[in-house]
Amino acid sequence: MREKRSVKTESKAGLFSFKGIDISIIFVCIFLSIFCLIFVYSALAFESSDTKAFLNIINIKSSDRTLLKTAVYIMIGILWMLILACFNMKFVEERFPLIFRLVRNPIPYYALSCGMFLFIEIMKKVGGDAGGETEKAALVGGGFLLKANGAYRWIHIPGLNINFQPSEVAKFLLIIAFSIIIYNAGMSLQHKRGMLLYMAVAGIPAFLVLECSSDLSSAIVVFGILYFMMIVAAPNIKNTVLITAILILLGVLAFSSLIVMNHGKEEADIHPYQAKRLLAWIYPDEYPASSDQTNQAMYAIGSGGYFGEGIGNSMQKIKKLPEAQNDMIFALICEEMGLIGGVSVILLYLVLLYRMYAIAMTVDNLMDRMIVVGVISHVALQVIINICVVTRLFPNTGIPLPLISSGGSSIIFMYFELGLVLNIGRSIKRK
Repeated sequence: MREKRSVKTESKAGLFSFKGIDISIIFVCIFLSIFCLIFVYSALAFESSDTKAFLNIINIKSSDRTLLKTAVYIMIGILWMLILACFNMKFVEERFPLIFRLVRNPIPYYALSCGMFLFIEIMKKVGGDAGGETEKAALVGGGFLLKANGAYRWIHIPGLNINFQPSEVAKFLLIIAFSIIIYNAGMSLQHKRGMLLYMAVAGIPAFLVLECSSDLSSAIVVFGILYFMMIVAAPNIKNTVLITAILILLGVLAFSSLIVMNHGKEEADIHPYQAKRLLAWIYPDEYPASSDQTNQAMYAIGSGGYFGEGIGNSMQKIKKLPEAQNDMIFALICEEMGLIGGVSVILLYLVLLYRMYAIAMTVDNLMDRMIVVGVISHVALQVIINICVVTRLFPNTGIPLPLISSGGSSIIFMYFELGLVLNIGRSIKRK
């Protein structure tokens, strides 16, 4: 009776309710965003750049324009995180049951995730594909795609002049879709046949990410998120070990074939570019151009020492460390704030993961728990991959550091995911 009264009280609270929000998660996000603004500014402050219009109002340097855009992304992300956190689904369930059923249907999320990459493939065929083979980006596909270094990671909206990464949108949508799928699957995931069927369904969007956008790193992250969700939902040790061993074997065979087919070629002749990065990781001296970014990142970390060179005093960022504000921002933090700064960032992520883990262990609803597990997997995978790339433990990829690396799609949709976690945490009945 007590639980029924609490649910009824919650539904009468209106469409939004601020009660029970985990403030610690919000504070950690704000601290990480402060790191983002400080080191994006530090990375771009020494760049000589031309003047461009910002919002068609004022003319400022393009480096300052990037900083302002990042600040806007953070504010939009935090705003939507708070809106999602306070949103009362019980109110929608009681007042608008048709909308609630649509929200609980996995098909729209799954279809939209796959549809974005099918759109990329169609525009490559229809709109033409020229340029963008080097690091410099180029608009292709009739102006609807932005291609860089052989990868189609951005969809361009011509009229609004907006680019977004469909892989970041897909991660958010797929976490919701597969949480509902797992909830509806029941005990079928306890059996090998159910696990294989789940993996086949999970493999389709991951394959589309790789095939249509040539983005291997995002494909691995997408599949990794959905795979960890399955493991948590169906903790069958025997089946999990067997399937994981098969996946590792297939991965080793795939990467080994890339190495065998391309090792010994001239650096400019290696294709695809994933093979170039893999070879540069194993044979850095033989492929100096492809290994330069990680080499410079290691120099930056080494020169930082224990206490760093001081904020703004990095030397590697001055035309030496490519993408210092994006994928390599952790190296910049270590150079300017030293080991202390690097460890501080890692500790902030550990606190964030721990608070989300506490929510996952406390919530009773399986679908809600799977959403939190999906977000935990997303954050953990990207932090581990990014830091391992910067420290040369993994081959170079294009995975951003969550909430710190510059990039609108990554920042906004990560905040979306955290807003769902806060909403789920708010619904927990605390004694």
